[in-house]
Amino acid sequence: MRRVKGNWRYDCEAIFRRKAKNLAGSIDISNISPDRGDPMRRLPPLQALLAFDAAARLGSFTRAAQELALTQSAISHQIQQLEEWAGVPLFRRIGRGVALTAAGVLFAQTVTSAMTTLADGRDRIEPYGNPDSVIIYCAPQFAMGWIMPRMPAFSEAMPNIEIWLVTGDEVNEIDRVDVDLIVSAKEIRTPEVICEPLLDEEAVAICGPTTARRLRSAPFPEVLTQAPLLVLEQRPEWAPWLPELRRGGLRTRRAMTVDDPRILVAAAEREAGIAMVSRLTAGDALTSGRVEVLPQVPGFALAPLWLMRSAQPARSAAVDAVYAWMVRLCRDGG
Repeated sequence: MRRVKGNWRYDCEAIFRRKAKNLAGSIDISNISPDRGDPMRRLPPLQALLAFDAAARLGSFTRAAQELALTQSAISHQIQQLEEWAGVPLFRRIGRGVALTAAGVLFAQTVTSAMTTLADGRDRIEPYGNPDSVIIYCAPQFAMGWIMPRMPAFSEAMPNIEIWLVTGDEVNEIDRVDVDLIVSAKEIRTPEVICEPLLDEEAVAICGPTTARRLRSAPFPEVLTQAPLLVLEQRPEWAPWLPELRRGGLRTRRAMTVDDPRILVAAAEREAGIAMVSRLTAGDALTSGRVEVLPQVPGFALAPLWLMRSAQPARSAAVDAVYAWMVRLCRDGG
């Protein structure tokens, strides 16, 4: 985690690198540096890239000039500069228009990717212009199962604060974005991070209402033989106690295995079988009655969720307010 213009960044890889810093003594990197003198490595002017992008999309220097409010000769000059930089022709004439050469097609892909990266970068830094924005990184299940149902109450309590959600399933993905708060089952143990216990998670067996009515009187564990199991790839045993039951002769069958627990909930809604998922993941479907818990099937505890923030002062009072709001709701059972 490192300071970035008053904000901070969770960077798990950096934390692990610091723990291994003593290994670096055997590697001499003092003489390794980028070759700044090679003219072919210099970047072309941005205006030339914009001209190329417009001409490639529109198939015409004239239309590219109209889009960019330039003259056709200016577009031609910028394309010529770019071709000199690239060392190969990027366009060929076709009647009154132009088409990309094979090299131009490849370069257009690179330029499009670069433009997209720039646009994405601008989107990522947008919240820093608003001191009343708070960026939260969490799993999609937490965003859908906990934050979304509470957004109306949050907006009423703090109408001036804007929440930015960045979702992902691994904390180490956080090295790509700066955030204010993290919710994760993976606790980051470092003096630079404050970790607050947030929620205890539990897995429960769910199925659609029709399946639930059919299985309501079936005892455990025989109930698991009366409908197929919907399996999460990360938990192939389905439940920690199931392998022992199978060794004792219980015969179950699988309907499907998926890598996203939200798909399991959707499959259970459609009466495809019995899924074992966290209450948080199934929260909205349970509340609305689209799925039901099979009470005779034992649940089991999952890793608790942690709320994490920088040990440094928050970049704004809004961060402190949202942090306190989340902690208070969870402690009150809200």
